Amino acid sequence: MVPALGSAIPQPHDPVAVEPLESVVPAPRVASATPWLAWLIGLTAGVAAVGLWAALLAQEEARFAHAAAMRLETVRNQIVARMDSRVLAQVRMARRWEMRGQPPRGEWESDADQYMRHYAGLLDVARLDSLLEVQWARGAGGTDDTLASSSAATQSIAHGRRQIAVTSVFSHAVGGKAFAVVVPIFRGDAFDGMIVTVHGVRALLDDILGNDIAPGYGIRVMDGRETIYLRGDIADDVEPRFHQNAGVRLLNAEWRVDVWPLAKTLSAAHTPLPRAVLSGGLTLALLLAVATRMAQLARLRAIETESANRRLQREVAARQRTQERLRKLSSAVEQSPTMVLITDVAGAIEYVNPRFTQVTGYALDEVRGRNPRLLKSGCTPPATHAQLWRTIAAGGEWRGELCNRKKNGESYWEHIAISPIRDEQDRLTHFLAEAEDITERKRLQEEVSARNRESAENRALAVMGQAATMIAHDLRNPLSTVKMSLGILGKHAGKDLSDTEQEINRLALDQVRYMEEVLSELLSFSRPDALQPTWLSIDKVLDTAVLLVQREIDEHKARVDTGHAPGLPTLHGDANKLRQAFSNLILNAVQACEGIAGRTPEVHVLTRVQLGRQSPEICVEIADNGCGIPERFGERVFEPFFTSRARGTGLGLPIARRIIEQHRGRIELRSEPGGGTCVVVTLPTGPVSDAP
Repeated sequence: MVPALGSAIPQPHDPVAVEPLESVVPAPRVASATPWLAWLIGLTAGVAAVGLWAALLAQEEARFAHAAAMRLETVRNQIVARMDSRVLAQVRMARRWEMRGQPPRGEWESDADQYMRHYAGLLDVARLDSLLEVQWARGAGGTDDTLASSSAATQSIAHGRRQIAVTSVFSHAVGGKAFAVVVPIFRGDAFDGMIVTVHGVRALLDDILGNDIAPGYGIRVMDGRETIYLRGDIADDVEPRFHQNAGVRLLNAEWRVDVWPLAKTLSAAHTPLPRAVLSGGLTLALLLAVATRMAQLARLRAIETESANRRLQREVAARQRTQERLRKLSSAVEQSPTMVLITDVAGAIEYVNPRFTQVTGYALDEVRGRNPRLLKSGCTPPATHAQLWRTIAAGGEWRGELCNRKKNGESYWEHIAISPIRDEQDRLTHFLAEAEDITERKRLQEEVSARNRESAENRALAVMGQAATMIAHDLRNPLSTVKMSLGILGKHAGKDLSDTEQEINRLALDQVRYMEEVLSELLSFSRPDALQPTWLSIDKVLDTAVLLVQREIDEHKARVDTGHAPGLPTLHGDANKLRQAFSNLILNAVQACEGIAGRTPEVHVLTRVQLGRQSPEICVEIADNGCGIPERFGERVFEPFFTSRARGTGLGLPIARRIIEQHRGRIELRSEPGGGTCVVVTLPTGPVSDAP
């Protein structure tokens, strides 16, 4: 045991020295008990009960308001998201007509019917010409009302403004309250009419705000001061403070949404706890007052009859309790699940408990007299240790996390609290450290964080996959048609085209190929495939990757050198994916060199073997002599769609990083002396499934 602690513990066989009663406990003064003290205690307890009751009521009201605010945000986000999807579909229809010209009436009516079947609450779909005359219309027949109520929007579009407009709410001949969405159509810079859709407010919002959206809550949607939608009754018994409202921006229109809990929701959510606390607290206050008064009277009578005997018994019992507390304290320290360490003011260890030995491997005899710095692993910043000693030396308590080293060299994390121990004169004599081994907890926290990040990335990829599939479906066929037409034009026209026309034809083909590359990158990033690993040679993969981007290398007049160390081991991986990753990295390096006057773009690809954590690793370095990556960008270069160039999707580095991580590898960027950037890719040589 610790000398400072064990020496103060009396043993069972030690005689208990009893001091004279007069020197131990002063003789009590026999006086009449003050009745006001009992009532003061009762009043204090009653005030505490009332305060707790008021706090519980306030907490309950805050919970109601927070729940209403959460439902309001859900309703608001649902309206915005679902309306955005409708407007986006209408915009795609308009843009398709801009590219293809005026479609046949049958095709237009088929598209309009499909649009109306898909979206609930859609009353009318109409095509207006540049003079705002209705050409085609499908639906309930309220298009004339729509045009009359959307005159401001149609006039702004008629003056050539390229904007999508949402009209104010108006009365529709068939669907009641309604509003219109107007999307202009332009032929080049000339206004060529518009597409107008009319949405019934009630049916639209009933579809958007189904029974699963904010159940048990009333919802009111207003356009200005006019209520256009109401779900639930606005009862007089629902207090206004539970109402939550916010604005909803739909293009140029501004709606307001009001959400409040219904009376049955409030009644079901109320708990009897505040009333129980109030009644129980007041009853307890009365009982405390009565008990205190009775205790006063009993104490007076006991002092008058057996004062001397009572004092002696209290002293003996106090000493016995002291011995028992010390015995329990000693057992608690010895059996504590946390590590306990006591040092003197100079930091020399005087005591450690068995848990310390179990975690660190050091016995008490091995560390007695030594400084706790023997546990330092070097992973904790020196500033943390400096702050620790400054705090405890000043008499304060320090809490934090340290990464230490066990006797066998293994590292572990601990959450530690260090506090001073003082004597009766308030002098600092020792330091007490209580530490908990949190190594497993930190590992689990890191694993949970990684799982959460992976889950978020998977959800984002799923959304992106849907968008990319839609884009590819709508654009690939038109792009193929344009590309084939340009190729046929350039092949058959031949010498009949002037130099300017041939240049325009070439530029158009380049732009079509660029758009196809963008679509391919989007699909590749949003729909990652599973690996199909085989044993392969990394030097052949790199040489093939250079050939894949040879056209871009020639266009930039760059020089690409490859250097492979002899005796490279085979690599277990997916050859196609690795070629894609390295071709993206080499192409990025070539493009990073463009625009630098007086400098020939150079890219160096070097491959070597290095010792890994468990097995040898292959290290590939791709260095360029470009302008480098600014420090402010940092890790942002690996974010999807982030790019500092005028062209490009910003998906090259994210795709490469994902492929490398699929192979359990690492990728990092570092700046080269004198300018330029070096991409370092490290891949394990073991099987992908067994890689760490």
